[in-house]
Amino acid sequence: MYMVGAYIVSTLTGMRYPDFVNSRIFKPLGMTSSTYSIDAALQTGRFTNTWTSFGRLIPPWIEENSVDITAGPGGVISSVKDLARHVICGT
Repeated sequence: MYMVGAYIVSTLTGMRYPDFVNSRIFKPLGMTSSTYSIDAALQTGRFTNTWTSFGRLIPPWIEENSVDITAGPGGVISSVKDLARHVICGT
């Protein structure tokens, strides 16, 4: 149902859900390291990969062409500092 919620927000606001969250949540809270875009995260040079316990690389599961679908149910790429800011200052 999170996908439906994201769709409703997009329909009512006329904005893509990731753009809406960026303008209404991330920016007002000063969450400068948070995004839904894997490309934007990679461009920062601070994106890290996940590895299995036996050393196998786990590639990112979010693809740029499916951001609008994955944004509602999850898919936020963030830093611990930004997530703490959301918990402390967010709703």
